[in-house]
Formats: sequence, structure tokens, C-alpha cells
Amino acid sequence: MSRLGRKKVQRKCKIRGYTLEPDAVDEILSFASNFDDSAPDDDAIDLLLDFLETQPRKDKETVHRLATKLSRADAAIYDGDDDCVTSTSEPDWHIIDAFKVPKFRYDPIKKSFYKHAGRLPIHGEASAKSALHKDRLLLLSQIISRHKEFSRPAFGSKSSDSGPHEISPIQSLIGQTGRRWVMGMISQLEDGHFYLEDLSSSVEIDLSNAISFTHCNH
Repeated sequence: MSRLGRKKVQRKCKIRGYTLEPDAVDEILSFASNFDDSAPDDDAIDLLLDFLETQPRKDKETVHRLATKLSRADAAIYDGDDDCVTSTSEPDWHIIDAFKVPKFRYDPIKKSFYKHAGRLPIHGEASAKSALHKDRLLLLSQIISRHKEFSRPAFGSKSSDSGPHEISPIQSLIGQTGRRWVMGMISQLEDGHFYLEDLSSSVEIDLSNAISFTHCNH
């Protein structure tokens, strides 16, 4: 093990607020050398040190245990093992490939979630930003619709003293009078002008007298 490599590990440990014995440092360098033939890999060292920071004991045995589990997890990913970590005992963590995590979207017509079957690219397309806000709005909308104040009463029971509330689409506000409950995202479509926007339409709003919930609690 090079002296320069030991100094690098000790410097990284010092930044994290702890020090290691020389034999523990050698164990870390041995682990990192498995990922790069020319020099110890900084990413591997940082990953191991981050996990070591959460351990009560920071000796050679602890480093060896963490390094072994990380090596198994890395091998499992490259072997295509869905369990990622195979061990006779319950692992401390699981490393999961982000592209293997299923993506679900909400269907407002069927009022249910469905699994997205399309391809998930690394770099988003131009439509990814608008799709992100749309999915988030639909998700929040279905959560609010299940709340007792906004869900329709079952078997004639009352959901609140004033009766059940109903979220109205912004487009339905045209020509309507009285109080309506709406939900949307606040956006600034023009400089100095704010709008409440949902999937149907948008309406300009005045926020000059608005009070945030954080201020109401004081």
C-alpha cells in the first residue's frame, strides 16, 4: 500500500471527524484497489467511509465486514441478481438499480395507478419537465380526493358539518358565482403575474394579501 494512498484515506477520515488505525486504512485501500488497477478509486473509498461513519466501532474488523458486503452487492448488480445482496443473514442495506425500480402513474379516469411500461432514459426529453408536474398534480389530487372533507359520503353519512366539498376544475369557474374549491399549481406565466393552473385551464390570482401556513402557526 502506498504512503500517498494512506494519507488520502486519513485526510478523508479527518474531514468526516474520525481517524483510523493503519491496519484499517490498509483494508480500505485493499477494497478500493478492486475497482481500479492503476490507483485506489476515490468513489469506492468515499462510499466505504460514508458507511463506516455510521458504525460505533471503526476498526479493521468493521471495515472488512463493510467492504465484504459492498463487494457482494457490486458483484450481484453485475451478475443481474435482482436481490442485489445475497447473504445467509439479513443485509444492512440493499443496493438497487434505479432502472429496475418500477414507475407508477395515476390514471384520473380509472382512478387507479398503473405501471409505466415505457423506456426510462438517463437524460430527460423536452416533455419530461411538464410530465413531472402533471404526474405530481395528479398524485396530490387523488390524495386530496380521498380526504374525508372532499370525498363523497358513503351510505348517506356526512363527511363534515358543512357537507362534503368538491374540487372544481378551473375551467368550470367560467360564468359561475359563489364559493368554489379548486386545486392547482401556482405558476408565474408572466412577469409579476401569478396564476393558479390545473390540467384544464389557468386563472390569474392576487397573492398580495396571501398568508402562508408557517406564519399562521405563530
